[in-house]
Amino acid sequence: MKNRTHEQALAADLTELYANQHQRVLGIVARTLRDEDRAAYAEDLAQDVWLMVWQYLLRGNEITSPSGLLSVFARRRVYAHYRSARVRRESAVDPTSAALDRLVELIEAVS
Repeated sequence: MKNRTHEQALAADLTELYANQHQRVLGIVARTLRDEDRAAYAEDLAQDVWLMVWQYLLRGNEITSPSGLLSVFARRRVYAHYRSARVRRESAVDPTSAALDRLVELIEAVS
């Protein structure tokens, strides 16, 4: 029961922090993203920041400087987004793959 009360207190703290700082986090994420990515990713990445904060609190950490912590988390999340995007681009599908060849055969058979 004590653990549940502790989590409820953390949730209340996070709710207050979110109400006061969400627009700031969203602004940091948006400014850190490339112009062409803002509309598509800003809100999702800002929500990821709040998940990071929740996990940080659940690990027993305290937030002594909310603005500093949120700034660091927001930038780290955007940087991680671009790192993972680079990895996804580098592992592009080989156009000579067997699946593509089979698809071409099926399309030619229907034509």
